[in-house]
Amino acid sequence: MLSVQSPRTRTKQFADEVKLRPWQKEAFGVYLDAVSKGETSLLWEATPGAGKTTAALVVSLHQVRRLQAPSVVVVVPTAHLKGQWARAAANLGLHLDSNFSNSRRVLSKDFHGCVVTYQQVAQSPSAFKRLTSRGCVVLDEVHHAADGLAWGDGLRLAFFESQFILCLSGTPFRSDNNPIPFVPYDEHGFSVPHYSYSYSRAVEDGVCRPTAFFTYGGEVSWREDIGDVAARFSDPLDHIASSRRLRAALDPASGWLNPMIKDANTLLTNLRKDHPEAGALLVAPDQISARKIAQLLQQLTGMPPVVVLSDDSEASRRLKNFRDSNIPWLVACNMVSEGVDIPRLRIGIYATTIRTKMYFRQFLGRVVRRVASLQCLQVAYCYLPADPILTKLAEEIEEEIKHCINPKNSDVEIEQRERVAKRADAPPSMFEPLRAVSTGLDTVIVHGNQLSLFQSALAGQEMMQVVHTKVAERLDERRSKTEEKAFLALEIRRLVSMFHKRSGRTHAQIHSQLNGAQGIKSQAFCTDHQLRERLLLLRKMVNGN
Repeated sequence: MLSVQSPRTRTKQFADEVKLRPWQKEAFGVYLDAVSKGETSLLWEATPGAGKTTAALVVSLHQVRRLQAPSVVVVVPTAHLKGQWARAAANLGLHLDSNFSNSRRVLSKDFHGCVVTYQQVAQSPSAFKRLTSRGCVVLDEVHHAADGLAWGDGLRLAFFESQFILCLSGTPFRSDNNPIPFVPYDEHGFSVPHYSYSYSRAVEDGVCRPTAFFTYGGEVSWREDIGDVAARFSDPLDHIASSRRLRAALDPASGWLNPMIKDANTLLTNLRKDHPEAGALLVAPDQISARKIAQLLQQLTGMPPVVVLSDDSEASRRLKNFRDSNIPWLVACNMVSEGVDIPRLRIGIYATTIRTKMYFRQFLGRVVRRVASLQCLQVAYCYLPADPILTKLAEEIEEEIKHCINPKNSDVEIEQRERVAKRADAPPSMFEPLRAVSTGLDTVIVHGNQLSLFQSALAGQEMMQVVHTKVAERLDERRSKTEEKAFLALEIRRLVSMFHKRSGRTHAQIHSQLNGAQGIKSQAFCTDHQLRERLLLLRKMVNGN
């Protein structure tokens, strides 16, 4: 007798055809439930470097192979990402045209779909409406759809008849004036993902590298309308003054960047002993500064960096050449803030005046991607000014790794602070950098803890060894029973929320089912062993077992 497999069994087997990470399997399960309920769009939020591209392509494959979607259209923020998506898709047997132009309007028969930019869709939404009718659409880094008023309108017109739309983002985002089509929002205007995968969990899972942050202090002076101003990075300033302090320090002519670049290059030299292809990225505040910093970097290191600027017609080619080369340094402005996959990048210098959480985390995503073939402890290193906002952003990321259940700032408070910082970054009516003197390494933050043992003489191999020791201790350490139970409870809360969205059952109903299965009155009285049992039951429920 022939056995008849359920649709869910068949689709689970389909997912097994591609080697997926646990979080990708969970996200794919959320997608399957959405499809079974007739839902036509989802928002996934996954930390940069976790593998969103592969997860999204598996959904696209399922749409084409199992649900007979006639085409797949992937929409990306910038042109240089088109080739990257097409190459990743080809590895899975999905062929996407990365040279598709609006003037052509018709796909060749040997392609399953295409990769285009948001700008292309906005320019010709009616053409993409015809192309994607009943097709599958992936909106990569979907928050960019709010960059232009016409972009969101173009997406709505182009894709409202699509069979399925998967929205992707590397971090939570807010949209006040231009809500993005197909994205759910809460009452505060923040995006609400149907599935979320945090950096803290990615580090715990070994998907992303842990990060050591090196902050550099000093005294900075500048001239403005009221006269000359001087301040150290340790001095409390309002947002506007602190923004000007940062701009003055990052001026290539000030000399403040020199010690940071030298130290980062020394560390890179030592990293390349175990990882010969290791590279470093410096993100500059603007294109003029990027060119000047590139010259400075060559003077200090003796090696010309690759410079990638958004207005350069050769930018995509330069970026690809750097990815495939052994060149140590990459200097960029706006070209590598998100989406770029260069796993050999191990060091980042944050030399830009942008102080928003979204940009900071996207930048960090460039250096946390693991190299699977590298048989050593992989740590990412981030050099940044000792600016209080940037330091706080670094500490918040590390606090996630420590499983902070009650964040010090709500999402609303963080967003308000970011918006103030954005306004502060606007150039003053009169501003002239005067002088900046770096005091060198100020603090080292590893897993949320500032290490006080560093001296100016401790650099290169010694510093790397101390950081590696601290990272290894954190990854290997046993949590206290209190910490372990808090971690298990947090993971249970995440899965209950996921199952609630998928099943429509209330949190109370889900917990009641779990209590009955375990023969207990409440999770509050669970031992750590019972919490693990509860987590196992939940995972089976989420996966449909």
